[in-house]
Amino acid sequence: MLKIELESLPQLNIGIFTDSYRPYVSGVVRSIETFRRDLERLGHRIFVFAPDYPGAKPEKNVFRYLSLPAPTQPDFFFPIPLSFRHSSVVNSIQLDIIHVHTPFLMGTLGAAMARRFNLPLLFTYHTLYQNYTHYVPMGRSISNQLIKRWNKNFCNRCDLIIAPSLFVKKLIGETGVNKPVHVIPTGLNLEEYHGNDQIWLKKRYNIDSRERIILHVGRLAREKNIGFILDIVEELLLNCLVPFKLVIVGSGPAENELKLLCRQKNIENHVIFTGQVTHDELLKCYAGGDIFVFASRTETQGIVLIEAKASGMPTVALDAPCMDGILTNGKDGYLVQNKEAFIDKLGFLLENGDRSREMGNYGRNNTISFSAPFLAEKLSRTYYYTLLKKKNIQPFEKTGAGSPAE
Repeated sequence: MLKIELESLPQLNIGIFTDSYRPYVSGVVRSIETFRRDLERLGHRIFVFAPDYPGAKPEKNVFRYLSLPAPTQPDFFFPIPLSFRHSSVVNSIQLDIIHVHTPFLMGTLGAAMARRFNLPLLFTYHTLYQNYTHYVPMGRSISNQLIKRWNKNFCNRCDLIIAPSLFVKKLIGETGVNKPVHVIPTGLNLEEYHGNDQIWLKKRYNIDSRERIILHVGRLAREKNIGFILDIVEELLLNCLVPFKLVIVGSGPAENELKLLCRQKNIENHVIFTGQVTHDELLKCYAGGDIFVFASRTETQGIVLIEAKASGMPTVALDAPCMDGILTNGKDGYLVQNKEAFIDKLGFLLENGDRSREMGNYGRNNTISFSAPFLAEKLSRTYYYTLLKKKNIQPFEKTGAGSPAE
């Protein structure tokens, strides 16, 4: 086998195939945008193949496909990956790597292009799709085993799988996938979360200066389990000695349902829905929060947990496998198993501001491993290794480092 020095390789042309992209807001879109920015800083050229959306503006190196709104989630659009120009476009931009972020519509197209042009195919396993069948018409009748079998077969068509967490890597290994799996989380530009306006949030929503802020960030969707958080607020209002507001940042299909639930529980005066916010406003929301809460058990990584840590907030969350490597129970937050423990720990942090700030500072000081530039370099090395392996060339680094992503 030939050997080549990794540092001597040129920049790559990388094709990203995804079933969702901006202006749609999701963790997958966030991940693609973050890596795209930092990979381009490293000199790579990124080409995105994605659905079209009403009002989407033309962008350089972004190829849009006709799409239709999902029947059960109108803000999500299904791309129709049909075009006579597929092959000519891929051939003209001379892709080196195809990286898909879905095993379905655009992912299947990306896999077909990789096979046609004999290109390495990578797949980031963002989502536990079997937990989202309620978005598909007649979804409850779809077998989880069928979805798992589809994922397994798709993974085995790829040259390498990227898992956003150790938890997902373990799950993939248990399904019979026989391709290498590397763990590369989505990173953050950590500097963005330091030094932001801490009083903007209270001013913007007329929150009394004496009130503490419980913050939740995420799409307002059934799988986020926000109703559980509202149950917690209802209980805390009966016993907590400290005044507080719950601020829910984000939008989504469950928004009206959650607002109705607040009225039914008679807690609407203690809960604020911001709707969708800009990135700058999001940073100010994080800066103004005192305690972060999280109740989803379907996440593969939970980027918002890292954002909360980088902002100096402790977190109270339902324990879930994706927390491994993100939160340390009792250090930067509390991982709990049930409603009673959630109420107990959240109430404790509300009433003990010094302990809350101490835990928040601990978390902020332990986020360096989630630096976006660092993780983009890790992904870049993974691209090189996968490309060279497909060409039967053994890469090596001057430092003598081993696998780029392990």
